[in-house]
Amino acid sequence: MSLAVTRRPLGLAASVVLLVTALLLAGTGPASARPAPGGARIDLQVLVVTDGSREVEAFHDALDTTGVPVQVVDLADPARPRIDAAFLADRVDGRARARFQGVVLPGPAPKELSAAELAALHAFERRFDVRQISALAAGGPAAGTDEPAFRGALDGLSGRIGADALGAEFGYARGPVPFEDPSPHPDSWAEAARSLPGVRPLVTVDAPGAPRGLTVAGVRSDGGREELVLTVGYGADSSQFQVLAPGMVRWLTRGVHLGLERAWFAVHIDDVLLPNARWVPEANCTAGSDCPPEVGPRPLIRMTADDVAFAVDWQRRHGFRMDMAYNGSGSVAAAPGAADPLTDALVAAKGEFGWINHTWSHLYLGCVRDFSVTPWECDEVPLLGWTRHVGERTIADEIRLNIDFARRHGLPIDEAELVTGEHGGLAKPPRMPEDNPNLADALDDTGILTLASDASSEPGQRMVGGANTVPRHPINLDFNTATEAETVDQYNFISTSLADGGDGTCEADGSCITPADPGTGFRDVVVPAEADLALRHAMANDPRPHYVHQPQLTEDRTLYPILERVLGDYRALFTEDRPLLVPTMTATRDVLNGRAAFARAVGEGRVDAYVVDGVVHVTTDGHVDVPLTAPPGTRVEGAGEFGDAYGTVRSGWFAVDGPRTLTLPTTTEEQR
Repeated sequence: MSLAVTRRPLGLAASVVLLVTALLLAGTGPASARPAPGGARIDLQVLVVTDGSREVEAFHDALDTTGVPVQVVDLADPARPRIDAAFLADRVDGRARARFQGVVLPGPAPKELSAAELAALHAFERRFDVRQISALAAGGPAAGTDEPAFRGALDGLSGRIGADALGAEFGYARGPVPFEDPSPHPDSWAEAARSLPGVRPLVTVDAPGAPRGLTVAGVRSDGGREELVLTVGYGADSSQFQVLAPGMVRWLTRGVHLGLERAWFAVHIDDVLLPNARWVPEANCTAGSDCPPEVGPRPLIRMTADDVAFAVDWQRRHGFRMDMAYNGSGSVAAAPGAADPLTDALVAAKGEFGWINHTWSHLYLGCVRDFSVTPWECDEVPLLGWTRHVGERTIADEIRLNIDFARRHGLPIDEAELVTGEHGGLAKPPRMPEDNPNLADALDDTGILTLASDASSEPGQRMVGGANTVPRHPINLDFNTATEAETVDQYNFISTSLADGGDGTCEADGSCITPADPGTGFRDVVVPAEADLALRHAMANDPRPHYVHQPQLTEDRTLYPILERVLGDYRALFTEDRPLLVPTMTATRDVLNGRAAFARAVGEGRVDAYVVDGVVHVTTDGHVDVPLTAPPGTRVEGAGEFGDAYGTVRSGWFAVDGPRTLTLPTTTEEQR
């Protein structure tokens, strides 16, 4: 499966039509489309009616991230449109048109909607066979259940997806649904009950002190309309929502929609070949950097050839690839005029890893730093007060020397990718309020097209000269820790209050934690917390990579327990049909660019997508790369099966530059 966005040459036509023809064939897999009733036109967008609650906003976020076009009605907006028959449907070219293929409401009957608006919605859904999701409801008949047998928080427990759902929209999942939320307060509050006759339970739970198999999500039919109702709380980053969201989007759209989703998990190892300074627990500082003179030197941290052999074996056993962001000068400095065992081991195993240029010497490429003060400040030109920046030639030399090192040793790098030391050169207020003005020209001169940035301070993409940034998530194992004891001590220092011995920075946003036990805290606190955060990124259709540093692959090898937990937890929740993908930086750039370009085209009204009698039409104004999700067995005329197989559906990108035809399989029991 290709990880990069597939593009076709730009077409010359200003308007093109994508035709997706649904033939009534037998024996198809799950998530097929069925024709719209009565020859009507069904537009491929979803109506999201929001009251601002986190549950309905979680659906809004999931649809946006997937790429499904949405129209939002904010119930708190006094100028919002009235939801009536004219808002929901009209006629186009002599056909009745449903303006939405699915509806998401905060609950079955939001108090902000009038009875007439709710009746109009229900009539619309019946007329056009459009499904509805009610994001959160109290247990009881309105939710398709008896009166609740359990009311309380489910945090820490696990539910189960029903067997019939696993055979249909949720076939990518193994069945368990963990109720977990990153908030320190219980957020998986539920009202669980027995389903009423005729209601299809989707998720059940064994709640404490209550009968087994109570429903917290189910599909009820009401006079010709279908409604998926949830009676358990969640947010966009709650585990239960992240497991269920792909299937609920498929259910809502009957398996054919614009947009696509994936699970991504790439990990960059920065500073490979360099030695790193060491954290000093008793002084809460880094030796040779911000420690007082009386602390004295500490041994530097550098990987060994044995660490390389361990990494190779670990990757093979776990079916995972790490990407080595290397600094060539570390090889030369380690053994001037002689062989370096670490370099030899890495070169011998070069095909086992990904490789990324991290600059020759890890020089900070922003301002010239003044270390006479702590923390450092940008140096200034005397009398004039101008910030001194690292020059364009110096930046270019750092890039080119490291490329030359890769060529000499046969490292398979993409020469257009770059990670600068400390993401230097990019703005990071307050000390670097703007990019180094010399950075963009140096990147252009050296052919850099993909540049790493820090997602914790700059989560969005942007251009720097001709290069796109790719934000990277930090895993909080810092560059100066190689043992479990060092890691826990530093973790406590930066994550706890002044009263608990920390630096107190966490008090500003209320994120302080209870100090972890020095002996057991690494396994009991650090590993679960960091693995959980990384897993939530992976499950949220977020292709942005994570990064740590080479000290985490040596001495106590602190990265591996975190990776093992992420991989193990993910694979316990999802089948092999939905593997974790490990994109390169360039592939990540293309995914983010493709999403942004398609969202712009939709926002500008350049994409018109709809279904008529089993034929999906996508008309674009000019060239647009269109993401699409469809059932297995969908075939492109003259080009075989459509898209890539992922999560038991097919999905991919279309460069729409002329009429196209795809043949879809027919309706299955899941669609009826």
